[in-house]
Parts: sequence; structure tokens; C-alpha cells
Amino acid sequence: MSELITLAGIAWDPQIRGILTVATGAVVLLGSVWLIVSTNSGTRLGTLISTAAFFGWMTILACTWWIYGTGWKGESPSWQVIDINVGDLQQSGLPEARLLPNPDDLLTGYELVLSSGDSRAEAEFNTLPSAEDNPDLSETELAELQESVQIKNEIITRSELASVSPEVTNDAGFDDLDGWELLPTTLAGDDQAQAVAGVLAHPSFNFTSSADFKLLDAYTRGGKDSLKENPNRIDRIVQWITSSAQITHPTRYSIVQLQEVIHQEVAPGETPPRPIADESKPVISVIMIRDLGAVRLRAALVAIGCLFIFLALCYWLHVRDKEVMARREEFEKTGK
Repeated sequence: MSELITLAGIAWDPQIRGILTVATGAVVLLGSVWLIVSTNSGTRLGTLISTAAFFGWMTILACTWWIYGTGWKGESPSWQVIDINVGDLQQSGLPEARLLPNPDDLLTGYELVLSSGDSRAEAEFNTLPSAEDNPDLSETELAELQESVQIKNEIITRSELASVSPEVTNDAGFDDLDGWELLPTTLAGDDQAQAVAGVLAHPSFNFTSSADFKLLDAYTRGGKDSLKENPNRIDRIVQWITSSAQITHPTRYSIVQLQEVIHQEVAPGETPPRPIADESKPVISVIMIRDLGAVRLRAALVAIGCLFIFLALCYWLHVRDKEVMARREEFEKTGK
């Protein structure tokens, strides 16, 4: 009965099953090759040839991992929090972060919409529902809907505006704020996720979940040049060549800003209200640096290590062949 329980555990546990699968494959495949070679050339020489062939194959496989970044991967690229500033970016410990103006010194997203005159931005963030579009609503319901939409328009962030109408934010100079560039929300997912994790894990804040604050804007600085808007084939080829020729990776920074929200009571079963940032609370700026990771490091080490072992075994085989040839010549001379 205990044997059946053991077999059932092995069949269920994917880790144990994986180890047994690899071990069985190694014994069957490598062992069968070693057995065939050894029966033809002897145990010692067969072991040497099989081992050299194995490390030669591992060198080719690891080089493939190295080139394509697959197989045994190292650490993936990620954002690392290096500073969390509260209130005034001019007090940040990172000199580059001090170049970014404070949010209070910049036009809000709604002010940018009003001053831009852009039709798409106006339609998205400065248009209220009308009675003609909602004939089934009463005056009270329509007024409540308009009030809700107006709140949504007024709390629009600059990053949300950039994802809808990037021309508006670019014309306002948000594409170059002393080297900092505004990121639209569509491109700031990784940055915001790491910023949220960093704030929630920080002991100085009393945030229990991401619902306690509202993500505002995200900015980036440095890194390799990206493609311009609406690139053609020539632009893509030129960007690929220049990026490949740039051996070093310029340091890339990112700043994600957030602010505590106003607490709003929600009755059971009702839709949660739209989060509204509490302007009396300071803006929290999470400053991060891009860690490029080491995805290909393990594959490179395996490839180089296996190559050295393969060359050593090949040299060993070469020395052995020379010794055998020397003994054969000596035997032929003695035999005559």
C-alpha cells in the first residue's frame, strides 16, 4: 500500500515528475549513445568521445539561448525604486529628479484641454451629455449624469490626456521638461505597477491598498532613443541599426506620481464612486531606475563553460591519438 501511495505522489507532483522525466531522458538518450560508442571503441575512449560530443552539443544549445534570450534565463529587466519623494521634488536625493517641475507648477490636464482647442480632446474631456442624447433620463438624472461626467473631465490627468491626444501635451512642452518626457497611461503600466508596490511596501505610509490613492502622471528620462510617431520602414531600419550600434545602455529613470484620495462612503451594492485626489495631501513621487537585468548571463556562462570543456576534451582526444600513433610507429619498427 505504501508503494502505491509513493507512486501516486510521484505521478501527481509536477516537480518530481519533471526531475524523473529529465533523468530518464538523460539515461536513455545519453546512455544509449555512450553504449553504442563504447562497444565500438572501448569504455574509456567511448566515454571520452561521448562526453566531448555532449559538451559540444551543449555549447551550440547555450549559444542559441544566448542569442535569442531563451532557455535558462537570468534576471528579467525591472524597475527599482531608489527614492520616494513627498511634496517637493526639489528635495529629492536624485539630481535628475530635481529638474522635473512640481505638479503645482504645471497646467492640469483639464486646463490643457481648455486651452488647446483640440477637437478630439474637447470631445473626450470637455463635453457633457445632452437631453437629446439621453431622452429616457429625467432632468434630475440628467443633471446627476452631467455632474459625474464633469467631475471625470476635471480630474483628468496629464498622462490620461496624452494617451488620447498626445498632440495637446506635446504642444504644451510635456515631451521635454528639462529632459523628462510625459508618459501616456498606455505606456506606463510597468512603471505604475512597480510604483504601487513600492508605496504599499513602504513603512512610512498607511496605505492598505491601491484604492487609497490615485495614480497621477508618469515621466521618463534617458534610455535609448525610441521610434518617432508614425514611423515608416526606413525609420525602423535606421532606429534598429543605431540602437544595435549603441553598445552601452544610457541610464533610464522614471517618476510616477500619486496622491491620496478623498474618502467616500459606499453603500452596499452600489457602484464605487470615481476616486478623487485630495488636493490638500502632498503629491508622492516614486523615483525609479531601470535595471536591465541579466537575461542572457546564465546562457552566456553555460556556453563559455561548455566550450572550454569541449575544447579541453578535444585536446585530450588529440593527445591520445598522437600517443597511439607514436606507439604504433614504434611497434612497427620493432616488428621489422
